[in-house]
Amino acid sequence: MAFGGGGFALSAPLARVLAEVLDSCLTRYPHYYGSDQRIFACLAELGVPLTREPGFHQIDVRGDLFGMLAAHPLSPLLSLHHMDAADPIFPGMNRIQALQHLFKAVNADSPRILQQTVCYEPFNSLTVSISWGFAVQVFEGRQLLPDLISLERTFRPWGRTRSVYSSHFMFNIRETPRDQCKRPVVFFMDSVASKDSSVWTNYTKHNIGSCVRINAVQKLETIRVFSKMMDYDIEELKAPRRQCCDILSPIDETMTIYIRECRNGEVISMPR
Repeated sequence: MAFGGGGFALSAPLARVLAEVLDSCLTRYPHYYGSDQRIFACLAELGVPLTREPGFHQIDVRGDLFGMLAAHPLSPLLSLHHMDAADPIFPGMNRIQALQHLFKAVNADSPRILQQTVCYEPFNSLTVSISWGFAVQVFEGRQLLPDLISLERTFRPWGRTRSVYSSHFMFNIRETPRDQCKRPVVFFMDSVASKDSSVWTNYTKHNIGSCVRINAVQKLETIRVFSKMMDYDIEELKAPRRQCCDILSPIDETMTIYIRECRNGEVISMPR
């Protein structure tokens, strides 16, 4: 349940039981605001607690959602609410166009959308973070995985009177470097193609500023990501494991990446 309008989900057996008591239950909670709070109360009376599902997003923040979408929880995306208060999530598009663009990837492989995968290129000492169907970030040097799965503070608090730098969030955040040249190079999803169970997504560089990068990053213009359609079973949804990735091609103007299941005992870190 994403309180405030971001949606909620009930199992079919629970919905049948709730339907039998809903009318009488609602009369006890006229003072509650919104249907989600009333449904929560009625379920509590039935003895059913809330199961946390991180794929629901109320999004009570404003501005640039990049930091939130680039480090999505390891769970299928279920809802995005209040997108009218956010900036367009792709450059050069309005809000509607940007969401339609995102849905090109959703339609190709909906369970994988925004799932974050991190891999390393040791020869040039690069760290690559993929938010599938949205963006790829290329960092110079080794970045530790726990740092990359924290949300980067690119957004503002919902309350207009609160400071941009308010730290009262219900999740861990990391600050954006003030120096643009210390930030990663970002590649936004440009196109997607699928055949049978295979999916290709292409990402193009979004240039900001005039930073001097190492040669491997300076020349890079396109990133191609290959993956198999994600097919979670129930047990995997209960305890999902982040997938791994390999950088396949020599880096010139194009980097090719293959996303795959991690092997037994494999760790996501820079090879020595």
